[in-house]
Amino acid sequence: MSGILLADDEPAFQRLTGAWLRGLGHDVRVVGDGDAARAAFAEAPADLVLLDLAMPPHHDPEAGLALIASFAPAPVIVMTGHADHALALKAIDAGAWDFLAKPVDPDILRIVVARAMERAGLARELAALKARETGAEDMGLIGTTPVMAALRDLIRRVAPTRLPVLVLGPSGTGKELVARALHFASPRADRKLVPVHCGAIPPELLESELFGHLKGSFTGATSDRPGLVETAAGGTLFLDEIGEMPAAMQVKLLRFLADGSFQPVGAREPRIADVRIVAATHRDLAACVADGSFREDLYYRLKGVVLRTPSLDERPTDVSLLATVFLRRASDGTGQFAPDALDWLAKRRWPGNVRELRSAVECAAALAPRSAIGVDVGAADLAFAVGDAVADLPTVGTPQTLEEEIAALEYRRITEALVLTGHNHTHTARNLGLSRVGLLKKLDRMGLR
Repeated sequence: MSGILLADDEPAFQRLTGAWLRGLGHDVRVVGDGDAARAAFAEAPADLVLLDLAMPPHHDPEAGLALIASFAPAPVIVMTGHADHALALKAIDAGAWDFLAKPVDPDILRIVVARAMERAGLARELAALKARETGAEDMGLIGTTPVMAALRDLIRRVAPTRLPVLVLGPSGTGKELVARALHFASPRADRKLVPVHCGAIPPELLESELFGHLKGSFTGATSDRPGLVETAAGGTLFLDEIGEMPAAMQVKLLRFLADGSFQPVGAREPRIADVRIVAATHRDLAACVADGSFREDLYYRLKGVVLRTPSLDERPTDVSLLATVFLRRASDGTGQFAPDALDWLAKRRWPGNVRELRSAVECAAALAPRSAIGVDVGAADLAFAVGDAVADLPTVGTPQTLEEEIAALEYRRITEALVLTGHNHTHTARNLGLSRVGLLKKLDRMGLR
């Protein structure tokens, strides 16, 4: 049996279409307005949504268009008596799978529903395959040390549960990777994982981003907009840097964690969403509770299970393995480390942890000399990449004069900027305050084009 949510305000259409779909072997839930459709999907996500655009409470096709995103990732078939070419384009642009004009031809509806259900089934199979593949290898968490093996084992045990998870650890240790592993090893793997950085969104906008808003609720709110909580319905919401969340939002998040209810900005009635919360921070939340900057009751709500990501100092034998994997990815499998590079990696401390190590390897791979068999990375390339040695690369040479020193600094700044932007010339030029043409001329002159 396949689950279909039919949202339409016409009783005759509800009765006839619902019975017809059930006769085809589908499990059908029927609702009569937009708010009920959103709540029903949040409570139990459907495989497919059949949506009338002009329903209560607004009776406005534009309001119906704003609903479409609430049902992701399920395909949405829009059905409306207000059919025109422009509205159809808007519906498809808003994420609809298909657009049908009323009265709906039963044969066409049968074909469209069959195709949409097939697509939903394929999406679930793909998510399940990804989840199995992730769990079968290293869950994206690379390392052979006992502390990493224990972390992966805990993730496998916690992932199938509904418990909220708090991921603690220093910056650069892979807290978001843990959240992804939890999601893809869980029964929610075929739904969305929605990350939000609590410190990157201005406090006055965070509530609207998380819980959505209604049209006219504030200046600039020209239409209803679902929040990230509704986008993650049936899936996982990853709250990165939860320690940066403002005090006022901590209260609203506490209510949501308590019973799954939330209230969009401007709404009078609460809504319900089934979302698993994974939060992460590099801060000492217990200390934040002690100094009053973080709510104690929210802290205990979040720490249903606590997972800790270890620093590289706690697993030094994983450094060479991680670096080898990063080099393979950065060089399309052609890179290799010279013996002096492996010695250098083993001796150096990595205060920025895995993130710093990866950046250093990627930068070194971009700057290292090419040979007939691929990219050869030595200690000088790595030292240059982390700023320990400014002028070890033969392209620039050891600066003796002020002009040579300026050239070496320019070379370093440009190569670092190229690595940070993935060699996107437009973004690199913007970050360096150059025109794109000016950057290309410098790259030609330095032999980096």
